[in-house]
Amino acid sequence: MRILADVFPAHFSAAPAGALRDVFELNPISHILGTFYVSTTRVIVSDTHVTVASDAPEGPQIVFHETYLSYFPADSQSGVYRVLTTSGKMLAFQKDNSCGCGSRLRAWNPYRTLSSILDPTQ
Repeated sequence: MRILADVFPAHFSAAPAGALRDVFELNPISHILGTFYVSTTRVIVSDTHVTVASDAPEGPQIVFHETYLSYFPADSQSGVYRVLTTSGKMLAFQKDNSCGCGSRLRAWNPYRTLSSILDPTQ
């Protein structure tokens, strides 16, 4: 699994399939009718999936996870990333200027790697 983007803290917006004509109409901090907005998230884009996590009373919770068709990295002018999922949902996210202090997402390890000191082939 190759990580293309891991953005924290991030503003995140999602639009259902067919709500907008183009993924570039979606802005991560504007509240367009029919879209879903979360203010403090961690967004991870791998080579196959996009995952969005948010803080909850129980700790970090995954609020969105899906495969995607198109990924548009942030340009230097707007800093907005965009994703079009396989089901047609449109996502937009952008790095927040705050530090994300107090959020448990900073220390959250979503990669689920295991280390072993023993080689199973020996």
